[in-house]
Amino acid sequence: SSGINAEYGVHNILSNLREKKERKTRFLQRIIPVSNTCYASVEDIKKTALEMIKDTFYNKTPKTFGIIFKSRNNSSVSRDEVIKIVATVATDGDTYSEFNKVNLDNPEYAIIINIVKTITFMGVVKDFKLLCRYNVDELTKNYAASIKPQNEAADEVVNTDNNNIEVEVGADAIKEAVSTDVTETEDVVSAV
Repeated sequence: SSGINAEYGVHNILSNLREKKERKTRFLQRIIPVSNTCYASVEDIKKTALEMIKDTFYNKTPKTFGIIFKSRNNSSVSRDEVIKIVATVATDGDTYSEFNKVNLDNPEYAIIINIVKTITFMGVVKDFKLLCRYNVDELTKNYAASIKPQNEAADEVVNTDNNNIEVEVGADAIKEAVSTDVTETEDVVSAV
């Protein structure tokens, strides 16, 4: 069955952002494609890694790779153990170990492993360092810096005396006072 290749799609999006330096998203910081998921156990990660890596690494073309590991809310799986197992899978005899080498400085492929609670998310991505670790902010930094001076004097708090907050708005430096009566707010909250 043919499906959507997440790695290819994300690589194209980020390559386009790198070329044009034009940010098209507002709240997106990083795009990490996930091609495989499994239970967060060493055995399942090894089985899934073999299946996932076979597509990219199973030929006689030399490849360099790095393993990017991140774990959140999980203490049952050791970082070192997972990295060792996945590196072994990527360089074993079935994937032509004499050709595949580890390169942490600038790998051609990055094997990304994210563990969140009991689920492992895995993917193999290309040009991880070249595309700023798939960070949209870093890829479009020059573009964001060029538009910042136009809105430099954006909303800025000037004075916070007692219950009044003065806000300086926009480049015109229009001052606007917003009154907030803290005691009224507390009375309403306690009544509810």
